[in-house]
Amino acid sequence: MRRFLGLRPVRHVLVTSAVVLVVCAAVFVLQLLEFSHAQAQLRGLTTPATATVVRADDGSATVRFLVEGSPATATVELDGSAPKTGAQVAVLYDPAQPARAVIRDAAPLVAQDRASTYATVTVVAALVVLAVDGFLLVTRFVRTARAPAGAPVPVRRVKVQRGLLTRSWLETETATPRWIPVYFSPTLIGLPTPTEVTVHGDVRRDRHVAVSLGDDVLYPAGAVRDAEPLGRRLDNPAEPDEERSLAAARPVPLHRQFRADLPVLVVAPVVGAFWAVVDGSGFTGWLTITVLVAGFGFWWAALRGSDPS
Repeated sequence: MRRFLGLRPVRHVLVTSAVVLVVCAAVFVLQLLEFSHAQAQLRGLTTPATATVVRADDGSATVRFLVEGSPATATVELDGSAPKTGAQVAVLYDPAQPARAVIRDAAPLVAQDRASTYATVTVVAALVVLAVDGFLLVTRFVRTARAPAGAPVPVRRVKVQRGLLTRSWLETETATPRWIPVYFSPTLIGLPTPTEVTVHGDVRRDRHVAVSLGDDVLYPAGAVRDAEPLGRRLDNPAEPDEERSLAAARPVPLHRQFRADLPVLVVAPVVGAFWAVVDGSGFTGWLTITVLVAGFGFWWAALRGSDPS
């Protein structure tokens, strides 16, 4: 297992997974603080009653109800639409301070519910990341490395850009071609077309196969396909020129990989803005969702095998 942890694609996935987990932890802590603050505002509001709305404004409503036969009035801050004037609403108030009360869509109630939802989502998301990482480590690396080597297969390397992500594929030059998505390696840059490689597994039947290029092993970044991947395609030349040969001999650091993944993040603020409008959570909701989507975007690009060449 230690050998696999030293592989470039595994380190890429683990680093981006760590980013997601840190983001989830930060959001979780902030939501716990928000939940505690909302609970403090709701403390003591234990007595139910039926109130009449005497005034309704944007963001607040004033209600009147009876406390032991005497009228009491409370102004409630809202995070939602205000009820109509004259409407009957359920109210919870503090018997020691009847002016402290809440009704449906009161700001503390909404904040408490939103904070608990966000906190739960971050915990589930972190568990999903850990589960997916463990599953992929076994299926894409451990199993494929242990698969028996087959006969040499001629392949060509193609880069396919679809949307914001560019990936490397190995296209087999056989009677029934297959397309194998692989994690990036500098070796791919100078790979002649075609090149004979050793496939670990059966490319016609197995979902995941690894490919050996001399001492370099290319691990699958997804399932083998029997149809050409969609997107803008760029084939390697038949023979690499000097520039490609030099680039293939140079290591590509992970920070360059991260720069190549940056375009994936442009959707994060858009998704955050959409969520803030739908959820009504304003800037806080926008920032929370933007950070979460950005973290998951980095992780998703690493899982898919982004190509920084």
